[in-house]
Amino acid sequence: MKALLAALLIAGSFPVVAAPVKCVDAKGRVTYIDETGPGADKCQPLTGSTVIVPRDKPSTVPTIAPDNSLEEKRARVAEAEARLSEAKQKLADQEAIREGNEKNYARVLERLKPYQDAVEAAEKNLEQVKADR
Repeated sequence: MKALLAALLIAGSFPVVAAPVKCVDAKGRVTYIDETGPGADKCQPLTGSTVIVPRDKPSTVPTIAPDNSLEEKRARVAEAEARLSEAKQKLADQEAIREGNEKNYARVLERLKPYQDAVEAAEKNLEQVKADR
């Protein structure tokens, strides 16, 4: 009796997978579902080996259509170069400033870090824009 109860508990712990069903609606469209759908005209269980593939999750990253206009590409490169020039100018302005509260060079580097990061990001952006040509 205990063995039967244990076998039932073990068998009950596994999830029950519904057999796939092929349904054809009134318009002739074929759909495959796990169970017989309500209102489906012709549903038949599939036989033989079937592979059930889960649906792909929709991509959350929007796709951008490539732009083929040469003038627009040149404008993007010019804009990226202007951003890089502006970032370099801001960094140079900050490097020229010497504050009295910066007793050691580590504080100077700490203050300049965001400007150096901006220059690096602008350089990477320019390289990427040029590579898209």
